[in-house]
Amino acid sequence: MHVAVAYDTLSRWGGQELVTYAMVKALNESGFTVDIILLFNGGIDRRISDIPARRIVSAFEYDPKLPIRGLIRNIITGIMSLGYDLTINTVYHVMLWPFDIGYLNNPGTYMPPYRLRRRVFLEFNRIALPILGPRLLLANSKWTLNQLPYRPRLSGVLYPPVMPHQCSSSGKEDIVVTVGRIAPDKRITDAIKIMETTYAYYPKASFYIIGLPYNQEYFRRVKEQAKHVEFILDASEEAKWDYLCRAKVLLHTAVNEHFGLVAAEAQYAGAVPVVHKSGGLWSDIVKYGEFGLGYLSNNEAVESIIRLLSNEELFNVYSMRVKEHSMLFTYKAFKSRLISYVKSLIQPEP
Repeated sequence: MHVAVAYDTLSRWGGQELVTYAMVKALNESGFTVDIILLFNGGIDRRISDIPARRIVSAFEYDPKLPIRGLIRNIITGIMSLGYDLTINTVYHVMLWPFDIGYLNNPGTYMPPYRLRRRVFLEFNRIALPILGPRLLLANSKWTLNQLPYRPRLSGVLYPPVMPHQCSSSGKEDIVVTVGRIAPDKRITDAIKIMETTYAYYPKASFYIIGLPYNQEYFRRVKEQAKHVEFILDASEEAKWDYLCRAKVLLHTAVNEHFGLVAAEAQYAGAVPVVHKSGGLWSDIVKYGEFGLGYLSNNEAVESIIRLLSNEELFNVYSMRVKEHSMLFTYKAFKSRLISYVKSLIQPEP
């Protein structure tokens, strides 16, 4: 069976690129022949250069900077996917084109504030979705799926995967780490405030922020606030995992994070997430405090971090608990769930 997996570009690296890579890998390992249909080429990021596709085709060589990008991208890659036995779109933010499977990782288009343009879009979506929507809509978390006012008849959740990794470090250290884009939407300034306040009460801990700057001006302002926080820029996957494996705490400060893969990776490494009480990160990964700690204020975050750093018994209890929970997010679980969804479409029950 020939499958088309449509996406934007594989020239960068992030959670959505990882999902695309993992989908192609899982389908290939399960006996499907996979072609990747891209909006534009731009080169393949080295971290996914071994993606096991039969071929990779693109509509444009470079980013065409399209207006109404999501809609036009779906139409272009949808037309290029015609003739395949199964079609999957892994960046299905605008639910208009009848792919077999659409994967939604960002529900922002469907969330408040409902200004006039967005209200018109939602009403159009409600009318057109039964005709032009995907046969099956998959979301990256239950929270993401629940943000949609309208959805196809068939829908479900497919968590992004934590790819297999073995920690080589011998034990945990008093390390607090934040991983993600150094950008305003990730609230890195809050992360620094929390880390600096924690240092004032617990100075033997080490604090790191791993990621790429949103832009140099923002990074300059952020760095000025960091007196006891070290930045690790453009870290390799190996370097990121080294910090996660040695850290006791992952601090995640974004609000309404749709999923937050790095928190699942931290759990896999035995680090305990301390996260804002919002979004899929809080509901699906941390499970409302069962597999990590949550906060609403910076002071509450500081208190949670100090509790984990200073109380070895408490940390060990949470660390064991989060490791077990992380099995929900492994590549093996992802593959099994994806193939189950695919089979439900190609081999429907009588």
